Amino acid sequence: MDEIVLRGKRALVTGAAVRVGRVIAVELARAGMNIAVHTRSTPADEALEQIRALGVTAVLVRGDQSVDAARIVAEAATALGGLDLVVCSAAAFAQVPAEQLDRASFDAMLAANLTGPFFLMQAALRHLRASRGSVVNLVDLCGTAQVWKGYAHYAASKAGLAALTRLLALEWAPAVRVNAVAPGVALYPDSATREERERTSLRIPAGQTGAPEDVARTVRFLASQPFITGQILTVDGGRSVNP
Repeated sequence: MDEIVLRGKRALVTGAAVRVGRVIAVELARAGMNIAVHTRSTPADEALEQIRALGVTAVLVRGDQSVDAARIVAEAATALGGLDLVVCSAAAFAQVPAEQLDRASFDAMLAANLTGPFFLMQAALRHLRASRGSVVNLVDLCGTAQVWKGYAHYAASKAGLAALTRLLALEWAPAVRVNAVAPGVALYPDSATREERERTSLRIPAGQTGAPEDVARTVRFLASQPFITGQILTVDGGRSVNP
């Protein structure tokens, strides 16, 4: 059913060159959506090729969303002829004890994960109003249902984006829906040790870590449901109920 709803529609997916963002972009392409693949600097050739192989349009948009949000949206909308969906997936991630956090690091995290996505959504609003489209933000278990030691600036940025999700759903209704997905462990950082991965897995009631595809399917679901807005869907295998 969602393929009928989404086929031929146009999506901008930030951070779509690699990792979870790329899997989201490919999943939306499988539903028939044309995709603007955003990346700041990471090569995106493989992502573009994978999406085009599904028989849809894929265009590349480069830029730093913390400073270039309006241009990123303008280029995507021009290339695709408008926008029906914006997925704010690009994000920074770092672990620093709160007592050691300096102002520059804190501000940079908020710029990447909160301020940038806000102005991206704001820039996309006129296009989404015209198409009665939607936004899906990627927040996190950390900053919504839980907080983790060492991630003060990251948790604050994701908590802020979660709050904006609910607020913008209220302000921009009924023309534009705004939702979010809060993943637990969908893809470990490359730096995660085997011991860290095993320890985390033991805390997940589902008995296993998730996968980027779990997140992507949830984004696709939210993009296709006209009566869901202002919601944050947690995709974590139950970890949020086992802090």
